[in-house]
Amino acid sequence: MENRVNGSTMDAPKEIKCAREQINQLDDSIVRLLTQRFQTAALIGQIKKQDDLQVLDRNREAEVLNRVRTVSPDPQTTDYIAAVYEAILKNSRDYQHHLIEGN
Repeated sequence: MENRVNGSTMDAPKEIKCAREQINQLDDSIVRLLTQRFQTAALIGQIKKQDDLQVLDRNREAEVLNRVRTVSPDPQTTDYIAAVYEAILKNSRDYQHHLIEGN
């Protein structure tokens, strides 16, 4: 039987610790995937440099954001996930600029 104090379980710290461990595992996966994404963005940046193409491709970014919104399984988090992807896209552009400009 759960002991409740002010509407919460007495084991809340254990539950939070367990949930945070799960978040840590998810973060580890996200970091690995973002690293792969940035490596691929670097390759794309090299191709853009060779072909004298602009780093910013508004059509591609709109396509990515639309795709993310479409595949997001939870309507309540779709806008938040899209905002995260906007930051990813900005940082991918910044990284490509950094590589192209040789800084």
